[in-house]
Amino acid sequence: MTISINYSSFVGSDSIGDVLSDWAQGFKTAGHGLSNTGGFNSGGRAQDGEQYATHGANNSDYAFIAGSDTSNGLHYVYDPKVSAGDNMNHYLWGELDSVSLGEVLTGGSGSAFGLGDYTVSFNGLDLSAASDAGRAGNAVQDVIYGLMKGDVSGLEGVLNNLLSGFGLSTDSTFDQLAAAGLAHADAPLAADISLVGVQEVVQDWALAA
Repeated sequence: MTISINYSSFVGSDSIGDVLSDWAQGFKTAGHGLSNTGGFNSGGRAQDGEQYATHGANNSDYAFIAGSDTSNGLHYVYDPKVSAGDNMNHYLWGELDSVSLGEVLTGGSGSAFGLGDYTVSFNGLDLSAASDAGRAGNAVQDVIYGLMKGDVSGLEGVLNNLLSGFGLSTDSTFDQLAAAGLAHADAPLAADISLVGVQEVVQDWALAA
């Protein structure tokens, strides 16, 4: 699948790298805890779903949604019998196809997550990890757990790999990607604003390494 990007028109002249950096600063966390542990769209203490999402710490409205195009395509492994620091505990696996960044996380608790204030959605990431992948060398884990910490380097690396075949990179502006046929500008607030609800904050078992 070829990468495709939907972006809010107000960031059109900005580079991908600058928007990622701005989002990371707004997310405001170097770790995670009860306030931004996140969870699956399936709700409760579910360890599987089509989406995994969370908002920033310290009451930050910044948020991300990691999505799979496959039903129940993302999974979380937690084994209380294994040390929290073990490579084979506290990790995500499955198929990661999209990442959306923005503010005001909505939905969850059994319904799809959305963003009240959408900035960008990266689609066609086509990342996968097997059930026994563990943490090390697991691109699905690297991208999602990195975002939970406000670290966009994993996502940026994946984007650069995908864009390099088109002579582009995260230094390119969204409008440049649109000119290459890889991106489409949407009006601000165009994505998922019809979804209403409050994110279900999952207990601190999730990725609590």
